[in-house]
Amino acid sequence: MALQGTLKDFSLADIFQLIGLQKKTGVLTLKSGQEVVTVSFLDGNVVAADSLHRRLEDRLGTVLVRSKQITQAQLQEALRVQKQNLRRLGNVLVEQKFIRQETLQEALRIQVTQMIYRLFRWRDGDYQFSQEERLDYDRENVVPLSAESILMEGARILDEWPIIEKRIGSLASIYRRTPAAQEALAAGGGEPAVVLNSEEKMILEALDRQRSIQDLIEGSPLSEFDTCRVLYELVGRHLAEKITVGELISPTAGKPRPVETAPRATLSAGMGLLLAVLAAISFATSFNNPLNGLSVLSGSHPTVVHYLQQVSRTRLERLDYAVQVYYLENRGYPQDLNYLVVGRLLAPEDLRDPWGREYLYKPLVMAYEIQGFSARGNPDSTLEIRTTLSH
Repeated sequence: MALQGTLKDFSLADIFQLIGLQKKTGVLTLKSGQEVVTVSFLDGNVVAADSLHRRLEDRLGTVLVRSKQITQAQLQEALRVQKQNLRRLGNVLVEQKFIRQETLQEALRIQVTQMIYRLFRWRDGDYQFSQEERLDYDRENVVPLSAESILMEGARILDEWPIIEKRIGSLASIYRRTPAAQEALAAGGGEPAVVLNSEEKMILEALDRQRSIQDLIEGSPLSEFDTCRVLYELVGRHLAEKITVGELISPTAGKPRPVETAPRATLSAGMGLLLAVLAAISFATSFNNPLNGLSVLSGSHPTVVHYLQQVSRTRLERLDYAVQVYYLENRGYPQDLNYLVVGRLLAPEDLRDPWGREYLYKPLVMAYEIQGFSARGNPDSTLEIRTTLSH
């Protein structure tokens, strides 16, 4: 199965779904800027994930130390033994009885899923899937994760992340404990006025004036999303508060400490245009002028027409992929596109273009055609797919 392209044209969720449905074995490579991440699949299930700049082996030892599962001395000893026998670091830690196998399995699961869930926030990048007959992964300690379960969690993260990000700000922000949090942590065995669960207590104890949210993530045994989610809840309960730039004092010079703020993510051209379209609709309807609103929605503005054509082209490509998957599963093309919905390859709304019209689908002998339409409802030669089965 040749599968490659850009995440703008085919989302990560679509890629995972396609590999999962076809139960493929191989390696998915994703690139965005300087970051390169590989995800390994066995029969459609995820069994490994690694990053070119943040290798799983390196992060595993660091996270186990910072979460106090092992000591720094134990990590150094394990690394020394690893150089001699060239075994995986996790296996060495278990063999040396520094951690239990169950602890290693859970740590690996968290590290793999954390690396994958970060991918769902990528707005751009390239992907390529290469099929393999055999995979090299830690079969003893890694439990395969179904693509479906990853997609469900990924969808939740995508839904909740904008809400969390709006409250806590960029990952360069620095937070501190409030007096109420200090009292709760100092209560010890007494009756605290504020009840904290283990995750909240762990994040609160890690807060100080010199550590950014990104630092918290790096040292937390929780995933990036869960670390930020706990901080979000602590802020909402007034147990954590952001330190302003003026409050950050250098411990050596006694002067305000400069803060390197993470650059704000720029909107992609498509997202910026979408916001412009929504603003135009809002502007038109705010003056009770339905005609202006309808002209925007109908795509009469050239810029809007271009955007909607791009959306339609993306949907056509998804239809094309789904039809091919249907063929592989049923050894024949569907009689109409509704079969793709029944087969849970697509949602009903995927069968319509941005103007709400159904795509024209024609099953042929050993081939098929899918036709899209222009804003005026005429067949558009730039929005058509003609596929012939190759032997």
